Amino acid sequence: MRGDRINTIPEAIAALRARIMPVDAESVPAEASVGRVLAEDIVLDRPSPPCDVSAMDGYAIRMPIPPDGTLRVLADALPGRPAPALATDPDAAIRIFTGAPVPQGATTVVQRERFEEYADTVTLLHDAEVREGANIRRRGENGQPGEIVCRDGRPIGPVVLSAMASCGMTSVRARSPLRVGVLVTGDEVLAANERPEEWSLRDSNGPALQAMLSGRSWIGSVERLRAGDNPRTIAEAARALLDNNDALIITGGVSAGDHDHVPRVLADLGIKVVFHKLPIRPGKPVLGAVDPSGRPVLGLPGNPVSVMVTAALLALPALRVRAGMDELAPAGFVEVKGDACAPPSLTWYPLVRLQTDGTAALVAGRGSGDWIAAARSDGFVEVPAGHTARGVRCYIPWND
Repeated sequence: MRGDRINTIPEAIAALRARIMPVDAESVPAEASVGRVLAEDIVLDRPSPPCDVSAMDGYAIRMPIPPDGTLRVLADALPGRPAPALATDPDAAIRIFTGAPVPQGATTVVQRERFEEYADTVTLLHDAEVREGANIRRRGENGQPGEIVCRDGRPIGPVVLSAMASCGMTSVRARSPLRVGVLVTGDEVLAANERPEEWSLRDSNGPALQAMLSGRSWIGSVERLRAGDNPRTIAEAARALLDNNDALIITGGVSAGDHDHVPRVLADLGIKVVFHKLPIRPGKPVLGAVDPSGRPVLGLPGNPVSVMVTAALLALPALRVRAGMDELAPAGFVEVKGDACAPPSLTWYPLVRLQTDGTAALVAGRGSGDWIAAARSDGFVEVPAGHTARGVRCYIPWND
């Protein structure tokens, strides 16, 4: 970044992240927290495991083993019960099962299949290897009391809920589900069930964003409105959505034309523009802003391919920050076949379709308005300015 100029997607995300405030948190029952985002750390309340336990079915013994390899079986050690005592004589053994406490005095656990078993005794097979301390999971080897298992900002799913239960947590502080407003602008845009004239377009941006957002467990609701190209109606709709939601995404009206009113509307609403226009294709006119209360406002270009690409690159990361997540979604990679080249000064995000051999092929398209090409693609890749698409590239799927 040169001075205050933001030139890359990571710089844009970092600039938004520094200004966005996470939504509020509340205490909820553990089972009701699934899909939300942690607002506190999960901390171990006792050692894990809480005592020495057996890693497999076998026999708990004290080394060294008698020369003839024969041991008397005194009792069984079972999970969920105190361990029986191991006799002091060297030829004693305790039959033990996976997860059972290791009897005091036992120095190793030998797998059951390494013995010949009789009524009250077992004999070690002559070629069986026995090691001191083998097959015992030691008390606290996974973690000690006070250690952080899961940090604030992590989405709550199966492994997090498992950790909460293992730490005895019946409730947890979690972020409120995110409410997102979507405003589609443009006099030419009609609903899917309206009959378009030749100069009209059916709204594909609203449904695309609805699908991209509503499938995420940490987003509780998506409210959609449409407005024309009148600055007053855009302002009224934007204000109404901000009154009811935690973030706002606007499509259209962010470029430099006479009817691109969104930047001025946001300024009049007291919303600080963080960046406007990035050297990318598609989506160069994209705008990122944050209101005084820390809510992200993303202005996406109106063309459908630009909307979907910039929503994935910028809107979703901004929403994750607003939802309270501590990390961005991990990037995937794919090998791209194709020699088309990015413009010399623009990072290119071409559409691709996955192939049966695991590679990705470029999807032929006719610009950012070609929603048909988008419908034939599985996602898009990132190609640095001036480079060809061929090679291993960062891959962003539509269905992640």
